[in-house]
Amino acid sequence: MLRSFLDQADHYRVAGWAQDDDQPEAPLSLLLLVDGRLHTRLLANRYRKDLQAAGIGNGRYGFQWDFPHPLPAGNRHVIDIRREADATPIEGSPVIVEPLPGPQIADRDVFVRTLAGLSSAEVECVVDRLVDQVEGVLQHLADRDSRRSRRRHYQWLRERWRREPATPATGEPGKLTATPRALIIDDRLPDPERDAGSTAILSHACSLQRLGFEVTFLAALDFAAVDPRQAVLQSLGIRCCAGPYYASVEEVLSRQAGEFDVVYLHRVANAAKYGELARQYFPQARQVYAVADLHHLRVAREAAVENRPELIGRAQRLRLLEYTAAALADTVITHSSAEAKQLAAHVNATPIHTIRWSARPRPTQIPFERRHGIAFVGGYGHPPNLDAARWLIAEIMPLLRQRDPHLECLLVGDGLPEALRRRSGNGIVVMGKIENLAAIFDRVRLTVAPLAYGAGIKGKVIDSLAAGVPCVCTRIAAEGLDLPAALAGCIATRPEELAAAVHRLHSDEAANLQARQAGLAYIEAEMSEDILDAQMRRALLL
Repeated sequence: MLRSFLDQADHYRVAGWAQDDDQPEAPLSLLLLVDGRLHTRLLANRYRKDLQAAGIGNGRYGFQWDFPHPLPAGNRHVIDIRREADATPIEGSPVIVEPLPGPQIADRDVFVRTLAGLSSAEVECVVDRLVDQVEGVLQHLADRDSRRSRRRHYQWLRERWRREPATPATGEPGKLTATPRALIIDDRLPDPERDAGSTAILSHACSLQRLGFEVTFLAALDFAAVDPRQAVLQSLGIRCCAGPYYASVEEVLSRQAGEFDVVYLHRVANAAKYGELARQYFPQARQVYAVADLHHLRVAREAAVENRPELIGRAQRLRLLEYTAAALADTVITHSSAEAKQLAAHVNATPIHTIRWSARPRPTQIPFERRHGIAFVGGYGHPPNLDAARWLIAEIMPLLRQRDPHLECLLVGDGLPEALRRRSGNGIVVMGKIENLAAIFDRVRLTVAPLAYGAGIKGKVIDSLAAGVPCVCTRIAAEGLDLPAALAGCIATRPEELAAAVHRLHSDEAANLQARQAGLAYIEAEMSEDILDAQMRRALLL
């Protein structure tokens, strides 16, 4: 039996929920057809508190799809959503979407010829009128997107959080109800394959959704009208403000003035550029400054390690910028407990919260004896990773090869300079970018993270522990993670100490197993969705 409902279907989006009674806990795969043609596949796995409150399993049966481009407004469309397994339509499907009323745009060439016969003053008058009409249409679209006339507000949500221990319902099954809204501003659209910051921002966005927010994402440096990364956000139910309807952050803020209840500014550049502007347009919103990492700390350490005094001035400017951004925010989020202490010591008027991201243990199932070697994972366009690769090749690997001449180290990630590529061999194997890191974790016995400088917490360490693969790292690489005592033997400073730790975990199966279990237990205890949601809720409540 298919239990389902198509809540919304129009020129802009489709939304609803679906559950298969035969497999009630399994996400249902759906087909979205537009005018008889397959448009995309949907997975009905979006959490909806209203479904859980109505007794429909665990509530993870919702779906939403925002069309990358609205369907042609002047045409009639048939939207049909069916279960992929047997093409059974969900309840309420298909839907006939009628053409939107409105004037039709004249032929461009005819319009241009008409303008050619007008005086300059008359052309300016026509342009002014067209600009006014376009602005009106764009504002109308922004109002539709924000549901300006019927939206619940964040104050209501905060008051209910205080009264009730559970997250409030956002609606009833079969109905769409407007909810509080959160705006996330980052530099670019998130790409988890690119950096840990993308993983963190997506994890926090999903946490905001579970807490009852509609989430809108804004990439300050990337307003491309078409970008495949937008589909990733849309598949998660996250709206994306981009071209051709918006051309800048300022346009989004002004057109949707007053319509966001939380403004989440990721990285110091965005907090510095848009913090006060967001205050102007959303005076009641709670402003969150999310510190990807303390840039001034990383630059100052780079200056010391690489003996580059010219970086000291930059580090000092960044320090002032980051502390000022933290002081002006309502709440500061940092992933590193070490950086939280540093911020609290210098910015004592703003609440500082250590909030990482969620990760699930996905231990490799390949037994120890069938794996061999080690790996270093990182994008080499990031200076700390490039420095670590040089150190690994020049000093650490020669010490390891003295202990085990057959041991190999895989260099995983893109951007490795040609000068380092030429130094492959003697145990160094350049892998380049790997789409699925699980294939690497299935191959090696442990990873290494010999970072001499950096800031924040390291996604490469978290990914390795979640895969059940121990990681030997420097104190800088482990900083802010609060790793358990059972993993103390994985942390070292000097090259000979790192080589000794790697050799022990590579050759001693019992030691490797102990570190594996400790790492998986850490991920389970410290990085679950429940812990993330509780921490996010606490940060937004204060």
